[in-house]
Amino acid sequence: MSHLKLQLDDETYQRLNTMFKGDEKAIHDFVVKTLTDKLANNSVDETKENADIKPSDLEDYLKSGKSGSRSYGIKGQGW
Repeated sequence: MSHLKLQLDDETYQRLNTMFKGDEKAIHDFVVKTLTDKLANNSVDETKENADIKPSDLEDYLKSGKSGSRSYGIKGQGW
């Protein structure tokens, strides 16, 4: 297991301290769960975003540039 030391602003620390009545284990568990959930949600969101892109969308986008112009190269792939 890896460790990460975080510095919190005073307001955030006080809110956590009040919320969990000074129980550092409870604060630790809350922070770990919150980060884990957030990262899991981001991973799902990224997968959904990538799944929404169809190969034809990319082809249409690239074809919309004028052939032989620099704008095609900027949009595009592999200069």
